[in-house]
Amino acid sequence: MAFVVKTARTLRNNWKKSTFAVIVLTWGGSYTKHYFDTRSLMKGYCERAAQLGSRPIAVNQNPRTVTVILNPNANKRKAQAEFEKYCAPLLHLAGISLEVIKTESEGHAKQLIESVADAEAVVVAGGDGTLSEVVTGLLRRTNENCVVPIGVLPLGKNNTVARLLFPAETKLEKVKSLADATMAVIEEVTKPVDVMRIEILDTEAHESRKPIYAVSGIKWGAYRDAEVKKDSYWYFGGLKKYATYLLNGLKGSLSWDCQAQLVYSPPCTGCSNCRQVQTSTQPKSWWFQRYNSLINQLGISFIKKDDSLKYQRIHNPQCTQQMEKQVTTADLTLFTSNAIRTDGDPKLNLRIGPQNVDYMDFVKQGWKSELGESREVKEAIGARTIEINPKKGSEEAWFSIDNENYEVKPIRVTLLPKVLNMFCQEAV
Repeated sequence: MAFVVKTARTLRNNWKKSTFAVIVLTWGGSYTKHYFDTRSLMKGYCERAAQLGSRPIAVNQNPRTVTVILNPNANKRKAQAEFEKYCAPLLHLAGISLEVIKTESEGHAKQLIESVADAEAVVVAGGDGTLSEVVTGLLRRTNENCVVPIGVLPLGKNNTVARLLFPAETKLEKVKSLADATMAVIEEVTKPVDVMRIEILDTEAHESRKPIYAVSGIKWGAYRDAEVKKDSYWYFGGLKKYATYLLNGLKGSLSWDCQAQLVYSPPCTGCSNCRQVQTSTQPKSWWFQRYNSLINQLGISFIKKDDSLKYQRIHNPQCTQQMEKQVTTADLTLFTSNAIRTDGDPKLNLRIGPQNVDYMDFVKQGWKSELGESREVKEAIGARTIEINPKKGSEEAWFSIDNENYEVKPIRVTLLPKVLNMFCQEAV
């Protein structure tokens, strides 16, 4: 009893040192637990990858090769270290030969992928921006008829599509999501995903320029403007995402008044109008081509068939309809089904928020979105194509396209359903 009293007296007289010691011990215990949990998790994945890599191959076959487009600046320059720690070892254990190409600046990934002519598979090690650049480069090079499968490793700050394919909330789950994304590439499990073709319209000639492509969506409005300011409140630590809305809710610099004319066509499952015939192109090298003799004996063909041919006899009069709508809102978002869990046929999901938002509603709705919940939607529209023609304002405004900034201009967005094959988990 005397020991307890003496200890309590010592802690009371030295409360600052005691508090500091408790914090250090708590942090140290948490770090140690995460370290051993991560080692145990990665050990299981390494054993699984090594087992797959130990499978014999024929003498005349070459190891499978994967091209990795790595953005070393992603996620505050942590991407390269995490790739080398969690992803590359699994790929090497599986017997995969890696060609790692690093980006050096914004837009560099588009140039790199256009110069990679014979990629068997492309893996994007970065965030939404890097993925969008790679997809843009691939679809431009192949005239929107890409047969090369794409993998995505969630190594960026924003990983909209990757987080849907490989969910993660806690620190350990993020490591697991990287391992799952890597194993999906190793096991060659793919699923078709939708892509947006985005054309910037010339306001005078109304002619489209060279398109860009996105796999998640477009944001415009006050909530989008607040989101991009989030990193400037780093000194709030884990509370910065909540402080962002508290400190920006009364600022006039946000896009509170988004006015535009929308011209859109209804969703279509496929017809002679929206599914044009394209010439299929087979890549020069693909890993299953190593089994040519067996393929020929079994009479199996892996050449990608042009699905658009079956739509030439289907006529859908509604597909050519054009509907117009004037909107004024503080929140406009346009997503593919890759970014949100939706059922039914592929379509562009347009969500229009309220016209006016007061301070309390702005904070409340902003916090909801940070918790993964949907903000208030006044109208939801499904479309195959949509033109957004913003009304010119006195202030500069910005879109976020796959979480990358683009100046607000008239754009035409077209859905390209199931145009890419992306590596995923078997259950997805």
